[in-house]
Amino acid sequence: YIKERGLNSYRRIASETLKEILKKHGTGCVLVCGPEAFEPQSQSLIRAFALTHPVVMINRDITLIRQHLGLPNSREVFQILGQSQRHCRQISNLEFFNLPESEAASPLSTDLSKSLGRQNQTLNPPSLLQNVKQDFLEFLNSLTGGASMPASSMFSPSSPSEREHSTLFSLRIEEVAREGFSSIDLDCGTDAIELVVRCRPPQYTPVDWDRISRSLQMIRRRSRASIIYHVECDRPSLVREQGEYAELLSHGLRLLPDFITIDLRCSERQIENLTNSVGRTKVIGHRSYLKGESPSWKDLDHQKQFDRAVTLGCHVVRLVREARSVSEDRNCLLFQAIMASRSKVPLIAYNTGIQARSSMVLSPCMTPVRHPNIPNSDPTTSLLTSQQLMKARFASFIYQPLHFHIFGASVDYSLSPLMHNAAFDALGMGHTYSIRQSRSLSDFALLVDETFGGASISLPFKSEILSLLDSISEPAKAIQAINTIMPMRAMLDEESADSSQLSTSCRNRAGPISSLYGDNTDWTALYTCIHRYLSPANTVRPSSSALIIGAGGMARASIYALLRMGVKNIMIWNRTYSKAIQVADHFTALSGKSNHKQSHHQSPLQSRRAQECLVRVIETLDSPWPDELAQPTIVVCTIPAHQIGDVAPPEFTIPQQWFHSRTGGVIVELSYKSSWTPLLQQAHDNAHKGWICVEPLEVLIEQGRAQFELFT
Repeated sequence: YIKERGLNSYRRIASETLKEILKKHGTGCVLVCGPEAFEPQSQSLIRAFALTHPVVMINRDITLIRQHLGLPNSREVFQILGQSQRHCRQISNLEFFNLPESEAASPLSTDLSKSLGRQNQTLNPPSLLQNVKQDFLEFLNSLTGGASMPASSMFSPSSPSEREHSTLFSLRIEEVAREGFSSIDLDCGTDAIELVVRCRPPQYTPVDWDRISRSLQMIRRRSRASIIYHVECDRPSLVREQGEYAELLSHGLRLLPDFITIDLRCSERQIENLTNSVGRTKVIGHRSYLKGESPSWKDLDHQKQFDRAVTLGCHVVRLVREARSVSEDRNCLLFQAIMASRSKVPLIAYNTGIQARSSMVLSPCMTPVRHPNIPNSDPTTSLLTSQQLMKARFASFIYQPLHFHIFGASVDYSLSPLMHNAAFDALGMGHTYSIRQSRSLSDFALLVDETFGGASISLPFKSEILSLLDSISEPAKAIQAINTIMPMRAMLDEESADSSQLSTSCRNRAGPISSLYGDNTDWTALYTCIHRYLSPANTVRPSSSALIIGAGGMARASIYALLRMGVKNIMIWNRTYSKAIQVADHFTALSGKSNHKQSHHQSPLQSRRAQECLVRVIETLDSPWPDELAQPTIVVCTIPAHQIGDVAPPEFTIPQQWFHSRTGGVIVELSYKSSWTPLLQQAHDNAHKGWICVEPLEVLIEQGRAQFELFT
């Protein structure tokens, strides 16, 4: 076209076409722009569009772009690529850094397979973009307010600013870029990670902006913790200027961190501009007093700083000063109490220095700690590790040691005590977790005393235990099975506390029990594992199908997880056909319709997504897969693979007529008592077709992780 009509004509047509597309498809669409977006007229159109719409720059390492395009390694090429990135930043308002797959950790099921001496699972073409998919979904969730894992109950993990005695550790850009960083486990028991960017002259270069974007995305990929973006500035003159500090804040907002800090030395206009433009990112009004300039906590300046931050719209306030004596920690606690009586805005207030550790031990939320595996550059720092901090809280009687148990008829082989006790030890908690085996439900009452912390419930009591509980979560009500019990304790301030405060105040504290609460973390584990391994090619669509093997409590949890995930076509096979019918009826009743004649009462679970879900039963292993349904891309086997009494192992494999998905899928095997099963072998034999198997131990770990969060 350019050869026949000329460049100016091409630019005019491209601009007119883009204008028409933006006008007609401003909502409900994803618009992808290529080089035509760099034309001057197009840039103006996209800038105007970005005033009312999200415009995302998909960034990537320039070297990788050059290699992919087969361009020479020359200065001119890097200048051209760098210029295109600058244009993208100028016309966009959000930025996602696309990390290479080589920087992703290997899947947990792959590591488990290797450690157990099994055939290695390899990532095949349908699975290669799993990490990028997950990264971008997390980014979009930050933009839209969605969640990668739906909350189970009021006890589910909340924001670090709302969690009692939550912690964070800081990482500087230089530490993230350091060689060997990828080998450090960022999940060290903290609730948030703070990325610290230094505000320093001279002006940041495009390479620096890329390094910030890359660093934040590396943290997001490798940790479940919330991310805080903090610009550190020692010079008051820099924060009061519309220069580098403002640019660094603006760049941080583009990356959609969970929190962003702003120095309270900024003008009111600067702070209000930020709080009015953050979207779902929460603002922390921050003031760190330098050595020699910090007033006492009794000084009215601290109250004025807090009131000013709250008035200007900050969601959290953080005040930090250096202590000169131990007595100043008491003044800090008094200041916290006074501010708490005046406002519900969370306050982070603590002293620094080797004599100031008690203020950190007693800090209500987002207390800074240091990572145990990152060298401490300042030996005089007052920062403790999260384990040391937790041990101090137990030693100070803020928390009390509790007893946790697994209760069931045959739990002597359970790995739960090993997992939970290892977690208690790693985090410095004084709790214990033990096996309580019984064939009588009445024996459960023997566990409930003033030091009872909670219990994992195993077969055959997952449904029977409902009769002993005072309240249960909505998922547990839908599944009609409980695997987690927690005590509710009457706190002194119960009358003035809301339910979320009560849910956190019950944890890690002994005392009289007022009621018992039941939940189910089996479904959350299944949701997490299926979501983690489902390839982009098998993303859940209206046509997606799933197959459930079994009709017990885990089958119910699996169906509930799939329902929450949006799978609309679910088939059940079970050796006892009538039990499968009961399960199908249960969930079709919850979704407001039934495939059978009997009537059902509707359930609170009747979301639009649930109402569209169809749960049916396939009668025999020889039955054909229904012609009207797509072949299943999700298979969950919930039946035991080991011998039970005189009953031989079922030796189950997926019938070939149900195993024709062209893009493979995810197979979840739940029988971890057996070291190897025919289904695991079938999954490994078909890995080249895109099938990946979730190891039973990974589901157990995820179930335990969710349970541990509820317990502690």
